[in-house]
Amino acid sequence: MGAGNDSTFGLGKPPLEIEASGVRDQDLVERAQQGDTEAFGELIEQYRGKAHGWAERMTGDPHMADDIVQDALIRAFLHVGSLADTSRFLPWLHRIVRNQANMRLRRGGVHRKERPFASMGVTDAADGSRVDWEDLDSILYHLTRTAAGAAEQEQDPAEHLMRKELYETIHTLLHCLNRKEKEIFKAYFFRQLSPDEIASMYKMTTGSVYTYIHRSRQKLRKEHIRISLGLVPEKKEGSGMSSAKMIQLPARQADESLRLTFVDGIRRMLDMLGDRRDAAELMGVSAFAFRMKISDRTTFADGIYIFDWRLSLQRLMQELGYEVTMLCGQRADAPVPLLGAVERFPVVLRLEEAILPFLRKLIDAGKPVLIFDTQVSKPYVHEWAVVYGYDDAVRVLYVTDPILPEGKTVTYDDAVNNPVRFLAGINGKRNSPEERSSPQPEQELKREQALRTIRFAINYAKQGCEYKPRTNYLTYSSGLAAYDRWIGHLRSPHGWPNRYGMGQLSSVYAEAKRYAALYLRGVPFEGEAMRLTLLASEAYEQAAEAVGEISRQVPFIRTSEVMSPELREACAVQLGRAKSFESAAIEYLEKCRSLSLTKANLIKPACPIRRMIGRGTIWWSSGKS
Repeated sequence: MGAGNDSTFGLGKPPLEIEASGVRDQDLVERAQQGDTEAFGELIEQYRGKAHGWAERMTGDPHMADDIVQDALIRAFLHVGSLADTSRFLPWLHRIVRNQANMRLRRGGVHRKERPFASMGVTDAADGSRVDWEDLDSILYHLTRTAAGAAEQEQDPAEHLMRKELYETIHTLLHCLNRKEKEIFKAYFFRQLSPDEIASMYKMTTGSVYTYIHRSRQKLRKEHIRISLGLVPEKKEGSGMSSAKMIQLPARQADESLRLTFVDGIRRMLDMLGDRRDAAELMGVSAFAFRMKISDRTTFADGIYIFDWRLSLQRLMQELGYEVTMLCGQRADAPVPLLGAVERFPVVLRLEEAILPFLRKLIDAGKPVLIFDTQVSKPYVHEWAVVYGYDDAVRVLYVTDPILPEGKTVTYDDAVNNPVRFLAGINGKRNSPEERSSPQPEQELKREQALRTIRFAINYAKQGCEYKPRTNYLTYSSGLAAYDRWIGHLRSPHGWPNRYGMGQLSSVYAEAKRYAALYLRGVPFEGEAMRLTLLASEAYEQAAEAVGEISRQVPFIRTSEVMSPELREACAVQLGRAKSFESAAIEYLEKCRSLSLTKANLIKPACPIRRMIGRGTIWWSSGKS
């Protein structure tokens, strides 16, 4: 690209305008990577005209440019989660447009016949096979059969340029191989030597040659994707960058861990940053102490995980005074667990550059990273965990595990191959007392926080969770209605409840209700409001005892044993008791909230409302997450 193209990327603008535009674009890209389609739409609206201009200059045809831009934008949308450097969205988009344009020109365009690029200057192979220019193996196969002087026979200068670019690309790809891999690969593909001949040349077994060739193919495919998408190159040894880092893992007792690993992971992150939080506080402020969701199909445990992960994390961390950064995605080439929770995540590629820079940056700064771990120890299937270190030399991450107090290691390959990509770290603090325009006493802030939590608990219990999967066959019951669904599964004559799911559901929700009781005991209310809150706390304690009895009878273990009819009925009875107690708790909380709001309005008719709205109260109103 010539120097005249610099203006394409905004270099002709005043410096301040460029900086402001770049910051805004980076924010939109980060939101798009988290699945915000509106943010991606803003980017496209802003740059569609520019992309069309690039395509038209490359092809000389406005109609072909329309098709190129459409294909490029679809590709950008599908792979925006793989863009490692979010400040380089525009050059990344330009590269995608250029690649799509080149692909169209190779296939045939306005100034050439409809024929593949393989036919330009050389005849098709005798067997009639054609070259797939998006498949690396097909390109390499074609190159081994292309005459050395084919390019000179073509009179069109554009052909020389495109062929030169192709060979430069292949040359660039080969740089990802080490010296021996490159020599063996060239001998096999370009010199057309047999594996036996190569084995004799390098004094190694034929099997080893095949291993080298297979490994080189994998590296080249990966490098081909990386170059085509304009991703940053992998960090090389000897670059001077940090190659290992580990954050001290605070010691904790086994009984300190929470069954709900989403909240437990957040608690661990805060512990590592020196901000030790009480478990009851986190369960209460996050409102997970007051949630319960059951699958409409059977007693699967997936209801525990079906909520808006991103929104719930952002809201909790805002309440605690932190800002978070996230990286989310789902792989298109692998079965995705918990589809109802991750279906809104963007499709991402299986590339180390998509996650390792994110992890290194945070961990190098002493900040652990929350992840979704699909290789958790049994009896769990998948849970949230915390990455607290990495080591490039042995290519492993250091990760917490609910079963292993000492933690474990996960290889880079396993981390990249995870079908669900959910990584979150703490950017920094927000809403410090110095930053508030009108600082409030800590007690008053805690009181408002408790009122928001109580509002959520009431709405969630009576109306259920508003977050619903888009996939039609995934439906759930939540709030008090979840008890009825759960009891229905146990008493249904048409099937057997899932015993493994029963064990996890009862274990998680019994603990949650215990923390609901603990949280309510500590809220800073007074007088009648406090009395009603303590009655609600006692009712939650009774509900926790009833669900806990189910957990004792159906422990959370891996087993193929079927629940007997007597055991099913005993569990149904306990759930009926738990529902009665929780219903009473909600009635007490409704009276408490009504009393607290009336008292607040009598004392300060306007200020509390303004302050609550300013602090983001509205999002608790319907139990959306």
